[in-house]
Amino acid sequence: MIRSAPFLRAYALFPHRAINGACARAARVERPAWLVDAATRAWVRRDGIDLSDFEPRRYDSLEDFFLRRLRPGARPIGDGLVAPVDGTVMGAGAIADGSRIAVKGRPMSLDRLVNGGGRHDLDLSPFAGGVYLTLFLRPKGYHYVHAPLAGEIVDVRWIPGRFFPQNEDALDRIDRVYERNERAVLRLRTSAGPEILMVMVAASVVGGIHVRGIDDVKQPGAIPLQRGVAKGDEIGHFSFGSTVVTLLPPVLTGTFAPAIGTVFQMGEALAPGPRGAP
Repeated sequence: MIRSAPFLRAYALFPHRAINGACARAARVERPAWLVDAATRAWVRRDGIDLSDFEPRRYDSLEDFFLRRLRPGARPIGDGLVAPVDGTVMGAGAIADGSRIAVKGRPMSLDRLVNGGGRHDLDLSPFAGGVYLTLFLRPKGYHYVHAPLAGEIVDVRWIPGRFFPQNEDALDRIDRVYERNERAVLRLRTSAGPEILMVMVAASVVGGIHVRGIDDVKQPGAIPLQRGVAKGDEIGHFSFGSTVVTLLPPVLTGTFAPAIGTVFQMGEALAPGPRGAP
């Protein structure tokens, strides 16, 4: 029912922040412990979650389970440009004129995605002729975001918005989901020099965006960070399943268009690799 056309079309009428707040409070409940354990086991059974890649331990809450950590060595870091998250490709391809991309066949304004229709003023011209990659983090997976290349996180820009679902059915039935949902835009200056953008898009239910080194991402303007990162370093996480849209300039990319539905793990090389990427 929650993925049906009538439900998804009516989702704009729902009180998104109230729903998110209630779900967040429920996800953080730690007592009684037996109920948390039972709910965690039920979640694992329902979604068929493979826990072999994660640290074996008891989880204090559903949020603690959702933010489970990988065991050492579970995600080796590949050569060249690597996947920043565990995710499914929802859109990928060339940025023909620096102004539009497509997700699940639906066109999207790059300026509204990145600048919020005038809230920010990032110059997108360096990305004309480059590529974009949209990866959806499923609720049953790993929810941390990592650096796809070595460099420096220069700053972060928050864009307020709604919290629409981002599964395949929602993208088919709700217009401009990524342009309307709350998001944060990270600017990463690579060790090779050119910058890439990573847009963390919040989703329904809990919907929280967290960036390491920033207590509260919900601030006006560009929040300076200037934090060096190695390829594969953690740079943030979501409080629930969501999406990362990565934009790369042409100087860093070769032919690059993984098929819709391709599944990548964080750290996996995105073949064919970029030119000149460390």
